[in-house]
Amino acid sequence: MIKRSVAVVVRGPEAGTFLVVKRPDDPADPLAGVWGLPAVSLADGEDERAAAVRVGRDKLGVELAPGVRLGEASADRGDYLLVLADYEATIIAGAPSVPQSDASVTQYVQWRYAADPAVLAEAADRGSLCARIFLEDNSKKRRGAARAGQGEASERVADDARSAEAERVAGFRARVGLDSIIDVHTHFMPERLLGAVWAYFDAAGPLIGRPWPITYREDERTRVSTLLAFGVAAFTALLYPHKPGMARSLNEWGADFAARTRGCLHSATFFAEPSAVADVSRALEQGARVFKCHLQVGGFDPNDPLLDGAWGLLAEAGVPVVTHCGSGPVAGRFTGPEPIARLLARHPTLRLVVAHLGMPEYAEFLTLAERYRRVLLDTTMAFTPFIDDAGAAFPRAELPRLHDLGHRVLLGTDFPNIPYTYADALEALERTGLGREWLRAVCHDNAASLFEISA
Repeated sequence: MIKRSVAVVVRGPEAGTFLVVKRPDDPADPLAGVWGLPAVSLADGEDERAAAVRVGRDKLGVELAPGVRLGEASADRGDYLLVLADYEATIIAGAPSVPQSDASVTQYVQWRYAADPAVLAEAADRGSLCARIFLEDNSKKRRGAARAGQGEASERVADDARSAEAERVAGFRARVGLDSIIDVHTHFMPERLLGAVWAYFDAAGPLIGRPWPITYREDERTRVSTLLAFGVAAFTALLYPHKPGMARSLNEWGADFAARTRGCLHSATFFAEPSAVADVSRALEQGARVFKCHLQVGGFDPNDPLLDGAWGLLAEAGVPVVTHCGSGPVAGRFTGPEPIARLLARHPTLRLVVAHLGMPEYAEFLTLAERYRRVLLDTTMAFTPFIDDAGAAFPRAELPRLHDLGHRVLLGTDFPNIPYTYADALEALERTGLGREWLRAVCHDNAASLFEISA
């Protein structure tokens, strides 16, 4: 279950000040007695801006005019996934007074205007999402102000570069004869989790094995807009847990993201744990159209008995499962073709999408695709100089087999977590020499048929 809330940053009468409130000393409240931002949970059918107005009325006794949305964060609270957004706000009538008389919502015992964002540090340390959003936003603004002069020039350069890249992608689509493309291997996930993933890439962690700069290290809205500007009509939000207990909350976030994001194919995931069948069943009931299974990061055997029921549900539903099962970039305990061969022998109708063309065991995974008619492959990172220079190039001798399987190959890119541009990935496919018909099928038609997309 997802619970959505809104907090407000009410600007004070003096420049740089903002309103903070103190919660009552309730032993059961992890934020008791600390200074924070006023907030409410959304009522059924209520939008965020309406809730921001209600914060003023119900908690402060004032009329608020909501301003810009500062950001969003989420946290697993056990029984539910909390998704919270911060909004700027201005008092347009009344004077703050706490507590208000409405006992149906948590009231505050004190309020004041503060000038130092550090007043929210304790709340952030105790898990307050609204405090964390505010502090992160304030930190970004300080960094931006410090480099304002050079930043404006750099931003213009970045905008020019992105515009030029969009033109390159449009040129690719024109050469291939496509109005739009469909990408089945892109990643969107809760902000804090994505930040942790990027930090792992920055550190060239043991599953990465080499420096791996992130090209599209931008906020969620910008990343979605970038894909749409490239003419991507549909894309996934592939999520993956690295330990037990994460899948359910990730799936709740994925359902919410798909519902509010144009072009997103509702994506879900699972882990080898006792709740796997229930997690998959719930995600399917919510309308999940694609799943992600990451054997390298998860470190589990796809043939674990805990997963057998989940695989059965997915096979019966015919929902694709994008599966990182090849041993690239670094082999895991259960990567490689042999565990997947055993899985498919038990579930031959499973619509399994072999990510990265099975890199580096390309030939073996092509064989599995030839043997099982519902197995597909995605092109993620294949044929790029980044992969070829690492010694994991797709063997030229296997190109005829890949051509013959063209009706079951799907475009994947790993956006945003790629160390080169989106246009580079598309042009790398073009250099295979497999032809316009193959490229049209891979970059649009196959996925359009799979997901019943008319665009």
